[in-house]
Amino acid sequence: MTEDITVFRITPLFATTILLFAVNSASGEESDSNSPNANNSTGEDLRQLVSMPEQTRQFMREDMLNHLSALNEIISLLASNNLDAAADVAETKMGRSTMGKHRGTGMGPGRYMPLEMRNIGWGMHDAATEFSQVAKKGDLTGAYNALQKVTASCVACHYSYRTR
Repeated sequence: MTEDITVFRITPLFATTILLFAVNSASGEESDSNSPNANNSTGEDLRQLVSMPEQTRQFMREDMLNHLSALNEIISLLASNNLDAAADVAETKMGRSTMGKHRGTGMGPGRYMPLEMRNIGWGMHDAATEFSQVAKKGDLTGAYNALQKVTASCVACHYSYRTR
């Protein structure tokens, strides 16, 4: 029993560490053979640069940091078998219901993204909503599988695009 509790305490920390490593790797220090820089001996960042106004970039950065924090919270809630709360966090902080919140400012990041980048972002929001629906059913294994689709979107975008 003590071993199970220890695993549940370590799991969120381990998963968050892995996610942070993936995000850090996407910042230009990739070693994965699928990354844009895998065969780049010059150290040049080969990801596509997406130009946008500084305020828009800050909006997007804030959103991504909030998503990272939400992922950490979701993983912690899954580790404590609180699927209902994890579902609520996913939908209210990352799901479809969170899309377009900067639209009224005229500085929403989506208008500056290439179509494929936008598609990846929409896919992340869709995956978060899908995770929420699965988690609400109480299916822990299904929830972890659905959560992987969320993080796969993050990795795909960070491996492909940069804003500076």
